[in-house]
Amino acid sequence: MPGGTLVDLFERQVACSADRVAVVFEGEALTYGELDARADRLAVCLRARGAGPEGIVAVALHRSA
Repeated sequence: MPGGTLVDLFERQVACSADRVAVVFEGEALTYGELDARADRLAVCLRARGAGPEGIVAVALHRSA
């Protein structure tokens, strides 16, 4: 298994397989590229609200892709 953080491993997967399906939920499929873009938008939102490195953040979301 390659070393690195979970984020590092995910970013490597995105770089290699951006157009491959990463998640399927209730008929909705997201590619690794789309999932990465959604994760980036969430990260921007969290940082805007004061989240940062070494901080603990709880996120409650409705179940979805």
